[in-house]
Amino acid sequence: MSSEAETVLDTSHSHRAEAGKVTLTLEQLAEVQPGLAAVMLEIGGRFWRCYHAARAENRRLARFQLSEGTKLLRKAAILRPKYADDIATFIAEDLATLRDAIEAADWAGFEVAFAAMTASVNSLHEVWNHGYLVWRVDPEPPRDLVLEPRPEDR
Repeated sequence: MSSEAETVLDTSHSHRAEAGKVTLTLEQLAEVQPGLAAVMLEIGGRFWRCYHAARAENRRLARFQLSEGTKLLRKAAILRPKYADDIATFIAEDLATLRDAIEAADWAGFEVAFAAMTASVNSLHEVWNHGYLVWRVDPEPPRDLVLEPRPEDR
């Protein structure tokens, strides 16, 4: 099947999703999906938790938070395709550097990489005319997680 044929929807019937007590059209399903602003709040939370997990030298938790943040960024690229190339570059470069520091338990290197990643985020906000969105990590660690690693998680 050609790629062109794959992108054509069959309009001979309506596309509906059953969700228990309600039936939704594809348009309604699309409308209730969170926008990029909501997803970015989740992304920021993951990187905030990643940062503080790394500061506590909890490699397993830092790795998990970075992975979850990366998955959310990939969803952001789907929500707003115009950002897809920049997001892909950010993941391949900035987040790869963070990942390498976590895997090596190089906590000093992680601090440097995190500062560079934060600068990249804010630079991308400038590029996309959202310079008023200046992200920084909350200096207070999250109170909803135990950050200290278990011995097997170091």
